[in-house]
Amino acid sequence: DEMIGTTLAFARDEVRAEPRRRVDVAALLESVVDDMADAGLPVTMQPAAPLTYECQPGALKRALSNLLDNAAKYGKRAQAAITPTAKAIEITIDDEGPGIPEAELPRVFQPFYRVEESRSRDTGGTGLGLAIAQSIVQAHGGELTLANRPGGGLRASIKLPL
Repeated sequence: DEMIGTTLAFARDEVRAEPRRRVDVAALLESVVDDMADAGLPVTMQPAAPLTYECQPGALKRALSNLLDNAAKYGKRAQAAITPTAKAIEITIDDEGPGIPEAELPRVFQPFYRVEESRSRDTGGTGLGLAIAQSIVQAHGGELTLANRPGGGLRASIKLPL
């Protein structure tokens, strides 16, 4: 418990230490997608208009990278989209994988929890990525949720308040 608390405190402190600034969050997402695609990962993004948002860009980039990497690794491919609403910026990342059993969805944000049970370093991470991504999104006053898609696959949704 102490190690988990220390790790998450480190991630939160890292977010707090970065100054907030106005950035084109659509371009930020596109840069993450492009970098991953250039590295050979099956990651794409729907075209998006510029969307200025005050955030901690390094931290937000880390959260987006984790979610896109998970979608590409466990869901065959990742499709990102970003849209503004009246009250928030919504970022979605869809994959084509098997999804997550409904009973396990609430648990995947717990530190060191992994859906993939083999514990092999070749097939899964440490189980901290989603906990850190959630911590970063919450530090921005937002919400990160995961849901199985009706046609199959998983959707990660980020809502950042305006």
